[in-house]
Amino acid sequence: MTASAERGSIDLTELGSIREVGARQWDALAGDAALYSSHLWLEYGEELRDSTARHLLASDGGRPVAAIPVHRFTGGVPHFYDPAVLFPDACPATTAEHPLLLGGTRLGYTSEVLVAPGTPSPLADEAVSTLLARFRALGAESGGLAALLYLTDSAVERLLPSLEPRDRLVMMDANAVLDIDPDGLEGYRKRFTARQFKSRRLEMRRYDEAGCRTLVLRLSECHEDMGPLSAQVLRRYGHLVTDEGESERFATQARLFDENCRILAAYQGDRMVGFTQFFFWGRTMYARSHGLDDSIGREAKLYFNLTYYKAVEYAAANGYGTLDLSCDAFRAKVTRGARLQPLWGLVLDAPWQGSALDRVRAEEAARRAEFAGFDPGVETPVARLVAARD
Repeated sequence: MTASAERGSIDLTELGSIREVGARQWDALAGDAALYSSHLWLEYGEELRDSTARHLLASDGGRPVAAIPVHRFTGGVPHFYDPAVLFPDACPATTAEHPLLLGGTRLGYTSEVLVAPGTPSPLADEAVSTLLARFRALGAESGGLAALLYLTDSAVERLLPSLEPRDRLVMMDANAVLDIDPDGLEGYRKRFTARQFKSRRLEMRRYDEAGCRTLVLRLSECHEDMGPLSAQVLRRYGHLVTDEGESERFATQARLFDENCRILAAYQGDRMVGFTQFFFWGRTMYARSHGLDDSIGREAKLYFNLTYYKAVEYAAANGYGTLDLSCDAFRAKVTRGARLQPLWGLVLDAPWQGSALDRVRAEEAARRAEFAGFDPGVETPVARLVAARD
């Protein structure tokens, strides 16, 4: 169902599904936003059927100018999108009586406020303000929590003028990106001293000496082989998954993403022993899942070869400018040439007062210090703006 309302010169539409707007129209609005704001990715998110879509679209004279994807949860929030998990003892659990209104992506760890390229600043500001006001009202009407998680610096900069005193911004994570030189591994090598690159070269040699070869495949060609390898990795970190379930997850993705996803797979003979999955959007390759055969993964340095060195070669050969390596394992990523970009959580009218707010800020300070220890550049101009606001 679609609902519309007006505020000033802006017409606001609430989409009951991303399918209510054409893919070309939405992606033209999104411009150079990340994969996780694309029509296709939002369609994939809706297929998970654990939330209700209510995407907000602002138009001017019938022309879409800004949007925020929105998902309403009444329970079963994905672990790393659950404010009660991310901010323990500071946010209540999500229930039918106390739902979560989640703005931005609901998987992928990069959320944005979308503004159509070329939109004049006054109109863009009005549209974003209108979107945030409606998002805030929806949260209040539901009696639950309204939050936008994993926001980029540019999204925070858009939202800052419209925030209220009780709205809380928290640096909650970081995203690692690796810029690609047009000459591939040769350019990559020049970023390091000879001593630094020695360990990278050793990792490449271990891969070759293990008899591994690399194939670039579509999801539809190899999802059954990927499942058991992915499950090995996930079970190692305590996830309750099955080989069959993981294979089916990749089969589902293949139905939507077979054209813009490739698998960099390591083979010994005819047997797949490792893979890293990459999605393509714009000039960026997004690393997603990976899988390893534990009997050879460490010995052959499969993860580092497939996710970094083979990926750098492939990206340069195919005109991609960036590898998006997502969150976690920052030491490994930064020492292999990545830089960190902050990711923010915004909780509207946050229920944090007194000691609860002090705990949230202390945990944030520790995270920021940890991130800056890997890459001081994570303390961006926007990060300083946020610090000044608080």
